[in-house]
Amino acid sequence: MVWYPAYRNYDILINSSYFGGSLLFRASLYMKKWFGYGGIALTLVACTLKNPTPADTVCLVTELVRYQQRDDDQQEIGRQSFAYNNGQLTSYTSTTPDRSISFRFDYLGGKIASAYTEDRSIVLSLDYNALERVEKASYVVNNKEQSVFSLFYDSVDRTVRLIRLVETRVTLPTNSFIASRTFQFSYDTIARNTVDLVSQSVQNGYKDGSRTEEELAFEQSADNHSPFYDSGQAIVLALLALTNPAEADIARYLQRYDCKGFTRKTRNTNGAVILEESSQFTTSYDGNFNPLQAIQLSRLSVPADTFPADRHYRQTYQYNCVE
Repeated sequence: MVWYPAYRNYDILINSSYFGGSLLFRASLYMKKWFGYGGIALTLVACTLKNPTPADTVCLVTELVRYQQRDDDQQEIGRQSFAYNNGQLTSYTSTTPDRSISFRFDYLGGKIASAYTEDRSIVLSLDYNALERVEKASYVVNNKEQSVFSLFYDSVDRTVRLIRLVETRVTLPTNSFIASRTFQFSYDTIARNTVDLVSQSVQNGYKDGSRTEEELAFEQSADNHSPFYDSGQAIVLALLALTNPAEADIARYLQRYDCKGFTRKTRNTNGAVILEESSQFTTSYDGNFNPLQAIQLSRLSVPADTFPADRHYRQTYQYNCVE
């Protein structure tokens, strides 16, 4: 399983922690059971694990750390920390070289009503529909609305399968002309009776009416879990990630199984591919099928570039497992 890091999307400024630097293109389940932390219930589908985790064991991720490796040296480029109380998320911290933010949470009726920084200068407010799914969210900084999120779900009964998320930016982030982003998520069978998220696309809408698009296709495996397998806060974590205007890779929060690799294509306003990426992961797991460490080899190429660039990354994970 891999942690998909923040992928910088300023105009089609691609400045990603996958790269460990910047590339600038200006293109002007036998699954355990039903559980519902914070009021968000997840449908658990049959899984084909040979030795399934005991039904009464729940493992909540407490830390993810991402490093870029160069020869014998490595640099930490991202860290996420999670704290819980009786299964409910109580704090979340995300740190990258250019941003560090911590959220606490207000609950109402067992569901997260808002996430806020300690001085309440930054607030993410959540609205739920009749099915207790997050339907709208508003991101406010210093009493000024930044973005409004609209969420759409699969119509299948008893699922919380997010299929589309639309961000409308009320206030444009610094150095960005992106006025809206539309995320689309596709699901498919990855093993007998096991379905997971297999692709994500992001369409960026600019102030001048032009659009660019990025496509991610994943190679999923039902043999092991994702770090968020037992998290009942997948939707909330995806929205928290999007409070960073440079973040675009939110499929990782919604996936429940091991990702063995992915491909990425970024297209300019004319639909031409301006960047391709292919990544593969070598991952070790604990006795509960959770990833402990993932080594990522990423190959990046630009059309007409004779020499693709290779990057190496490492992710580590920690959990709190309770029977």
